[in-house]
Amino acid sequence: MPPFLGDREDKVRGKKVYGRDFNTRDLGWEGECRHAYLLRVTHADRKYLGLDDARLGEVFAMLGVQPPDIFQAADLHARGFTAPYRQTPPGGGRPRLVVHPAQGLALDDPSVVPDFSGVYWLTPPGGYADHIGQPVAILLFKESRDLRRFATWNRERGPRDGRPVLRFDASSRVEWQQDIQRLVNPLLDAKVFREEALYGATHFIRSQVPDHAFSAQGHKDHDPDALGPDVDPAKRAINLKANKAREAIRRSVAEEGMTVMRRTFFSQSIDPMFMELETGLAFLTRDEEGRPVMRIAAGTQSPRKDQDGVETLTTLWPQDEAPRVELKTFPIGGGFGGRDLSTFPIYLALAAFFCDGPVRLAFDRYEQFLCGIKRHAAVLQNVLAYGPRDPQGPPPRGPGDYVLHSLDATLYMDGGGVLNLTKPVVQLCALHAAGPYRFTHNAISGYGISTNGAPSGSMRGFGIPQAAFAIESMIDEVASTVGVDPIAFRREKLLQAKDVDVTGFELRHRLDTERICELAAQEPLWTGREARRAEYAARGNGLVKYGVGFACAMQAIGTSEDAVFAEVSISATGEVTVRSTAIEMGQGSETSLAIAPRPLLGREASRVVMGVLGRFDHETIRLNRAPYAPGQPRNTPKLDNTMSASVTAFFHLHAVEEAARVVFEHGLKPCAEALWGDVPESARWEDGKLVAPGREPIALEELACRAHARAKEDGLCTGAIVHTYYRNAYACSEYTLRGTTRLRYIDGLAVRHGGDDEDVTGYEHVTRVDVPYDGVANDARHHIRSVYASAGHLVAVTVNTRSGVIDVVDAVTLLDAGDVHHQRILEGQVEGGFAMGLGMTLFENIPPAPVGVDGLLNLHRYPVPRATHMPSSGIQLRLLPIPEGEQILRSGPPIRKKGIAEAVMTTVMPAIANAVAHATGARLGVLPFTPARVLEALKP
Repeated sequence: MPPFLGDREDKVRGKKVYGRDFNTRDLGWEGECRHAYLLRVTHADRKYLGLDDARLGEVFAMLGVQPPDIFQAADLHARGFTAPYRQTPPGGGRPRLVVHPAQGLALDDPSVVPDFSGVYWLTPPGGYADHIGQPVAILLFKESRDLRRFATWNRERGPRDGRPVLRFDASSRVEWQQDIQRLVNPLLDAKVFREEALYGATHFIRSQVPDHAFSAQGHKDHDPDALGPDVDPAKRAINLKANKAREAIRRSVAEEGMTVMRRTFFSQSIDPMFMELETGLAFLTRDEEGRPVMRIAAGTQSPRKDQDGVETLTTLWPQDEAPRVELKTFPIGGGFGGRDLSTFPIYLALAAFFCDGPVRLAFDRYEQFLCGIKRHAAVLQNVLAYGPRDPQGPPPRGPGDYVLHSLDATLYMDGGGVLNLTKPVVQLCALHAAGPYRFTHNAISGYGISTNGAPSGSMRGFGIPQAAFAIESMIDEVASTVGVDPIAFRREKLLQAKDVDVTGFELRHRLDTERICELAAQEPLWTGREARRAEYAARGNGLVKYGVGFACAMQAIGTSEDAVFAEVSISATGEVTVRSTAIEMGQGSETSLAIAPRPLLGREASRVVMGVLGRFDHETIRLNRAPYAPGQPRNTPKLDNTMSASVTAFFHLHAVEEAARVVFEHGLKPCAEALWGDVPESARWEDGKLVAPGREPIALEELACRAHARAKEDGLCTGAIVHTYYRNAYACSEYTLRGTTRLRYIDGLAVRHGGDDEDVTGYEHVTRVDVPYDGVANDARHHIRSVYASAGHLVAVTVNTRSGVIDVVDAVTLLDAGDVHHQRILEGQVEGGFAMGLGMTLFENIPPAPVGVDGLLNLHRYPVPRATHMPSSGIQLRLLPIPEGEQILRSGPPIRKKGIAEAVMTTVMPAIANAVAHATGARLGVLPFTPARVLEALKP
């Protein structure tokens, strides 16, 4: 088994690894480091009037701290930052972009545009904050201890002090549009939302009702509710057709004599709870040529987004004054989506713009709970219709005798006060609302709701866990209601490759959900569940009850389009280096990328450099972010991804392997041919040597030395940079190297011929032969997702009927991971995913505003699962290998590995819910399953 590589020894020895470990001296930055603190608004329902300067002075004197430099909204305008303010006028109405008079910009100024997150960075006096916790000022302290003293006072006493440091206009108080707060009450019901409360909506209508057939295919953005005169006539016609199809689906339920099950589910907001809090260093200085440069060093999950976001701050500046951005990334102690599109780098950069030297911004756990990205609280209202396949035939007896007629689902997700990634999260939740099941019709609508709570955005599962909790609970209940084995019922209703999803698009690529159900049904935990339940029932007067539940899912991996850069180079001594845009955040990507070149180059990488941006943007390599077009060989629709959506195994490994293939075929292989005469197909690597029948083994070191010696003269490749692009299929094109033309599943290539691999100027761009469509351009633009990893969980629980406590006593994970790249990393993902799902099911909960954003939330008020809550026997893992000769994609590169980091947590919640139902007969629909909720459900 390959070892863990990279920084493992540094971590064990306590050396500096994470962004929080470093200071400006470690980076060679000159000047005394300042320490930034964000002073945050405590009310969003009344106008903010500004700081009480006199009170602040008193507080600083009382605490014995040196007064910091303070910068507010007006200072942003004075420096020329673009920062509009999105305000909902009192009394309702559509949100509008307004600019506070202190900025001096006219409302019709074309330069007044939303920044990339859609909020005003510092709430201006006279305006309403977008959410509780929005910053109003940046305080720059000279001493970190002064910052800590003030932060402690501000958290513990400041907001509750008789004379707070922030002033508000009590007469301007308005009722915030808080419909979501009524929804998060377990006693909720449906409610129509006013437009100003919406971040966006998603609708998936698919009808096969005669005379009312409809599918999202061809018009993805239909809205059956948008029928007003202000809607474009062509769009209104499509919307009207969708509306009629939805109504036809609802009528057909009664007309066809279907049974209707109505259920409402609530899943709470939770924190990603990564161990390393958001921290960074920044320095606005000048480079060797005297040009302004913003240097940022931070742990990040999305380097490209963070860099682009910082660059947007100075769009009003003269071009020669706007600094270029250099971003140095560190491994991060967990991300789970919570650092994807985080506003943290923006505030770090703003602090640096107002500082005459380097600056540090470091959240404590209180601040992370207050302002860090959260999982969306969600309400799902499902109407599931089912019935006999042949209403006129004999009574149904088995799973095959029933049909899933339709799913009519409405889901609401709390987006908080910042439009982060709520729209795509709602979309993916809606896409998975029907789970992996074949419904004849579906009418699914999802809404993102604006509230005054903490921002909600990307988090492990990206909306799919909420959907899986609802649909898997209902499918299980339907099976129990009709008296059919729940796994057998599922297996009969599963989507297969070539079926269509809720959008009407064909599922083209490999699905293994059926085999997961087949294996789950054979597990002793499942086959022995009734006997085990009877054992518990026979003892202890029924105080403790036992049950086993199952749930499965097909979890989308990747985004709607995925792009990756990777570089593989080999030194004259045979040392392999990998560079990648990927980020290491505890998921093992560094080790995975180090292993990837071994099949082609004979050894793992001895060095992996992650979070690379600037190198791949160099003019010798640079690609243009633009649609593919004839005569534009450097165009690509997307440059690179964030480190999210389980992208390592399927996307990053493919890019590294393609780069390594170029180095072997056009660097090492020609040298082997010179020694052997030819290199047969049977050649392979063994113990660092290239071997073939009847040939003398050749050490990698010798081949590497020869490749470097001949590189300039013969054009041999000692390094390759590739760019890959995926959207329902991998982009591909032919490339000519050393007189040989070959089709490669990449859309950008650069190679180097010897020299120092640190010097990026040694690379030469290789022009691709044609426009790399191969199915990428046509209907792919309509697809939301196309590749899925299937997973399932069997979970055994005990329920104490006196205390309401649920204990998980056994668990089996069944996983469609494809070929295993690194067993221990895979096992770690499985265990970590189960623990996160367990926390969401039983413990974790961030209350809605204002309680969840009171600034006092920490681990003393936020319970998380511990090792003692995990099954004592561990998680049993069952892997489903891909048969020889098969691959994940129907066509294209022979990829056999899938990303599974999200799939392994998605079905934990419904599996536990179904286990509780098996044990007690009670169905739980509100997360988390606290003892009080369990006891309430157990009441007669």
